[in-house]
Amino acid sequence: MQAGFIISLFFAIIVAVFALKNGGSVNIDFIFAKVQVSQAIVIFVSAALGAVIVAFLGLVRQVKLTMKLKEQGKLINSLNSDKQSLENEIHILKEGKTMESYENLNEAKEIMKEQDGISNTEGENNTEENV
Repeated sequence: MQAGFIISLFFAIIVAVFALKNGGSVNIDFIFAKVQVSQAIVIFVSAALGAVIVAFLGLVRQVKLTMKLKEQGKLINSLNSDKQSLENEIHILKEGKTMESYENLNEAKEIMKEQDGISNTEGENNTEENV
């Protein structure tokens, strides 16, 4: 930013020196009128119009970049939201798998208890028959 300002200031000094060295009178012929003015004024006005055009083009570029930045910000927010929902889904799935494993473990324990109960009652029946 400062480099651009220094370059602009340097250019303005060069234009001013050039205009003062060429201060003679010139005729400008517009379509509807003729005007006689100092050449320095023509140089200053031309430089000023050039600066205005460059500033306008810079402003257009800045507006485009600002719009693109807002669009990218919205995209980032959307992607962060998607990421968060996917992380939540992963967490839920992990919890679900853990709960499912726990339920399977409980079912296995119950089956083992039932089988032990059957084995014990069979053993008791065999013991009673033998006595």
